Amino acid sequence: MRIDYNILWFEDIKESFNTKKTFVKDIVEELGFNLPEPRNEINGENIGEINFPEFDLIIVDLNLSKKEKGPELMEKIRQMDVYTEVVFYSSDGEDAVRAALRDHQIDGAYCAGRANDDFEDKVRKVIKTTVKKVQDINNMRGLIMAETSDIDNTMLSIIQNVIEKDSFGVKDNLINFIFQNVESKVNNKKEDFEKYKKNNRIDKIIKDNLMFDTSQKILVIQYIIDFIDHEITHPHKNKVFANSYTEIKQKRDLLAHVIEVVEDGKKKLKSGNRELEFTDEFCIEIRMRVKEHSNNLDNLLDLILQKK
Repeated sequence: MRIDYNILWFEDIKESFNTKKTFVKDIVEELGFNLPEPRNEINGENIGEINFPEFDLIIVDLNLSKKEKGPELMEKIRQMDVYTEVVFYSSDGEDAVRAALRDHQIDGAYCAGRANDDFEDKVRKVIKTTVKKVQDINNMRGLIMAETSDIDNTMLSIIQNVIEKDSFGVKDNLINFIFQNVESKVNNKKEDFEKYKKNNRIDKIIKDNLMFDTSQKILVIQYIIDFIDHEITHPHKNKVFANSYTEIKQKRDLLAHVIEVVEDGKKKLKSGNRELEFTDEFCIEIRMRVKEHSNNLDNLLDLILQKK
């Protein structure tokens, strides 16, 4: 599971789909995930074209268009070896859904009424259950590594575009700033560094992961943010971005090397003298912060690309 929580939704009434989608979006975002636009199918005509492994949850209206029944549709899907959890709902209420499912042996099936409160309560519990199943240290490690790797790439793209486009007139100052910060870290690559500097090959510097690692990217992004006077940069000036994302980087680095132990009934992650408690709240908080940084950096990159 990545930071996106993907839903396949069988519902033939567009108004109902749009209304309930807002509830589901709030639930998913409360847990620190993004909700991309759910795939909305009105019946089972396209099931052969659906890539089921990409979805974390399936939501099904009990009665679909063309008199197709949700349980029969899910039986077909289960026969395709798809065992994603599914929530059935109906305007007739939860008991009616259970009665309709009685003759269908569908694993991982949950029932709800169409009423907003009932639907929201049941979907919230099911989404939390699906997240809990994959919220172990290995999955969290993989999620954070993948998402922060994407953020590293976005930071590099911002820096490259600022230099190439001389966005906001910061190019010359930025190049000097990068050389000054990198120079102190490259004694073991001094010969290469001197060659790059002599020939003004800043492109070689910023693509070298040893000379120009994530810490350097963070410093340079903060420099760009401090230089640009724009509403999207104002909240992140004066080391706000650098301090916040450095903390995320430290947790990412810790996750990469920790061992998992249980002490006094609490799950803890330890690496050397460092440790943290592995809780649902920790997982939600780190997902929320990674998502926030990703969105902010995407906005900064868009701003730079639009600058003439």
